[in-house]
Amino acid sequence: MIRALAAALALWAASAAAATSDRLALVVGANLGAPDEAPLRFAERDASRFADVLTRFAEVRPEDLVLLRGPDPAAVSRALARLGERAAARRAEGVEAVLFVYYSGHADARALHLGPARLPLAELEAAVARAGVELSVLVVDACRSGALTRVKGARPATPFEIRADDRLASQGSAIITSSALGEAAQESDQLGGGVFTHHFVNGLLGAADASGDRRVTLSEAYRYAYGETLRTTSRAPVVQHPTYAFRMRGREDLVVTRLTDTAGLGRLRLLAPGDWLLFARGGRVEEVHAERAVEVLVEPGSYLVRRRTAEAVFEGRAGVRPGETTTLSAGDVRRLPYGQTVRKGYDGGRRSVWGAFVGGELAGPLRAGLGAAAGGGVGLRADFEAVALELRVRAVGNAVDRNAMTITQTQLGADLAALRLFDIGRLSAGFGLRVGGDWARQAFETTGVAPTRDAAVLRAGALLRVEYAVWPAVSLRLGGGLDGHVSPGDGGAAFGAAPFGGLGVTLYVP
Repeated sequence: MIRALAAALALWAASAAAATSDRLALVVGANLGAPDEAPLRFAERDASRFADVLTRFAEVRPEDLVLLRGPDPAAVSRALARLGERAAARRAEGVEAVLFVYYSGHADARALHLGPARLPLAELEAAVARAGVELSVLVVDACRSGALTRVKGARPATPFEIRADDRLASQGSAIITSSALGEAAQESDQLGGGVFTHHFVNGLLGAADASGDRRVTLSEAYRYAYGETLRTTSRAPVVQHPTYAFRMRGREDLVVTRLTDTAGLGRLRLLAPGDWLLFARGGRVEEVHAERAVEVLVEPGSYLVRRRTAEAVFEGRAGVRPGETTTLSAGDVRRLPYGQTVRKGYDGGRRSVWGAFVGGELAGPLRAGLGAAAGGGVGLRADFEAVALELRVRAVGNAVDRNAMTITQTQLGADLAALRLFDIGRLSAGFGLRVGGDWARQAFETTGVAPTRDAAVLRAGALLRVEYAVWPAVSLRLGGGLDGHVSPGDGGAAFGAAPFGGLGVTLYVP
C-alpha cells in the first residue's frame, strides 16, 4: 500500500511538474545576407519547417512562437523582448519557461547577417539572457563558404563560432551550431534545405529516437544530426562538423518532441538498416539513416523509396496515410542492378562498378565476297556515372570456297568501347564508339601456289547496345553496329566497312 501510494505521488508530482512548465520559441530564417553574399535558397524554408515541428510535437503553442522571415535586427530584438514579457508573466504564476531560438542564414564570428544589417552575437546572447527563462536552447545553422551542392555564404570570412565554454546567463542553456570553426554550413538541392537542419528535424521527427519510446531528447537529436551531417558532407570538399555546448545544471536531458500523436502525419517504420531516401511528388526528398529499426513521421503520400547499404542499392514504393503506420522491411524493396546504381548516381559511396563479359559476334568480311566471320570475345567492363568502358579481346574467322580454292580467314585483336547507356527499369539502352585493331591472316588451300598473307587491320566504328538485368549482378547484352577499317591492299591502303552484331552476358563484381 505504501509503495502504491509513493508511486501515485511520484506520478502526480511528474504531472504537476509538466503542468508548471511552458515553452516559447523564436524562429528566424534569412535568405539574404550582406550585399556581397550569395542569397540562400532554403534558410527561410528551413525556419518554417522547424517552427512547424515545434508547434506540432514540441509542446509550443502557436501563439507562443514567433516566426520571422528575412527580418532586421530590431525585429529580432523586439520578438525576444515580447517572449521575455510572456515568460515573466508566467513566472509570476509559478510557471517555468523554456525558450527555443533557431536561426538559419548568413553569419560571421561576430554577428548574424540579416540583409545589409547585422545582429551582433553578444546582443543576441544578452537578449536571450534578459528573457529570464529557466532553460534556453539556441540552434544556429549558419557559417561561411564551402561546396556540396550549394554553400551558405559567398566569400571567405571568419566563420561563426560558439566556443565550448560559452553559456547564456540563465539557470540552464544549450547551444548547438551546424559546423565547427573554419567550416561551412551547407545547403543541398536534393534535400531541399540546409544539411544540418534537414537531419536535425528528421531526428526530432523520430529518426533520432534511440530508445524507441517516441520521445526525442535534445542530445538524441544532436547525436543523430551530427553523424548524418558528417556522412552527407563527407563526399564534399569540405566536411561539416556540428558542435554543441550543453549547460543544463541539475536537469535531466530535455525531451524536445513527443511523437505519440501524429498530428496529421503518417508513421513510416523502417525495419532494415541502411540509408533510406524517400522521394515524394513535387521533388521533396527525405533522408533517414537507420542502424536498427526506426520509426519516423512523414507527410502522407506516395513515396519512391530507396535503401542504400555498403553492398547494394534497393528500391520500392510505399504509401503513407495520415495517422497510420507503414512498415518497410528488406523484402519490400528490390535490389537494383549494379551498373544502374552507379550510372544513376544512386550509390553515393561508389563511383564505379567492375565486371567481366563474354559474348559471340558475327562480323562482316574485310573484302567483298569473302563471307561473314563468326567468333567471340571476352573482356572487362567498368561502369561510371557518365560512361561505361569495355576492353575486349576477340577472335573471329571463317572459311569460304572460291574459284577452286578454300580461303581460311582468322582475325585476332582487341578493342576499347565507350558507351552511354540510359536505364528504364531493368532495361538499359544506348550508343557508343569503339576503336581497335586486329592481326588478320588469310590461308589458301589450292592446287597452285598461294602463300599465306598476314596484315594489320585498324578498326573504328559506332555501335548500339541493349542490356537487360536478369539479376542485379548479371545482364544479358545485345548489340550491333558498323566498323570502318583500313588494311594493306595491292595498291596501298584499302578502306572498307563491315557491319557487326552479337550477344553475350556481363557479370558484375559486387
